[in-house]
Amino acid sequence: MEHYLEQYTDRFTDFNNKSISDLILYSSGIEHCKPGYSYELHGKDYHVIHFVREGCGTFTIEGVTYHIRPNQLFIIPAGYAFHYQSDNENPFQYCWFGFLGIKSNFIYQVAVRNQFVFECRDVLEYETIIREILRISDNSFSSFLKVNGLMYNLLGKLVDEISILDFQSKQTISALATHYMELHYHEPIQISDIASFVGLHPNYLANIFKKEQGISPKQYLINLKIKKAKELLIQTADPINIVAGYVGFVDALSFSKFFKTYTNQSPTVYRKENSHDTKNHV
Repeated sequence: MEHYLEQYTDRFTDFNNKSISDLILYSSGIEHCKPGYSYELHGKDYHVIHFVREGCGTFTIEGVTYHIRPNQLFIIPAGYAFHYQSDNENPFQYCWFGFLGIKSNFIYQVAVRNQFVFECRDVLEYETIIREILRISDNSFSSFLKVNGLMYNLLGKLVDEISILDFQSKQTISALATHYMELHYHEPIQISDIASFVGLHPNYLANIFKKEQGISPKQYLINLKIKKAKELLIQTADPINIVAGYVGFVDALSFSKFFKTYTNQSPTVYRKENSHDTKNHV
């Protein structure tokens, strides 16, 4: 079987402008894979949805491997490591589209629920839209408007089909924020990063988050870092500077000050006083 690929990538808009747009198409295409074809990345800067028309294979994300068959779709949210591979006898034939923007983060609702694969009523309905995007795309302003209109149409059909993507509430915003913190606590993130992720002003996010979780997002992040640091101090013998890096600090001194502020103990003393409970782990 010959490999077939036809794709469109938006060159009209600078990527930095894409990321601050409300919602914008990044790329789309149709691919007929060779037997055994595989693809993996540690994370894209945009969300991608694949619609499988024919063939089968596997899709792995968040440590779970799914066996994909025709008339299924699988969703790869931005930032997620993934791997997929076509069957050796009956390889994938799929279409896809990628998108991003401030209002695109509704897609993380699938990640919050750990559900990345869905049944699809009619893949050809989505493929027809993607073929139209490929037909009219020429990186002109007119084309840019038309293809993004088609993308909105496609997303509207998708939201109608996958009901969880239509669930908008304060609880969802709070869940998305905590999910982001769980993924990025090991980085030097700020509340503004979390607010940007969920598409809200930091003050508005803080109000919603506190009503839902009972604490501010800042305190939630602090508690999360302390919890992870305690686990590492007890369960590993890693030096303090390594533990510091694991929870988002650039050096041992700043981490030690942070840890002592919220626990009244230095990391070294905490490890010494608690290591007897988990001797076999160190």
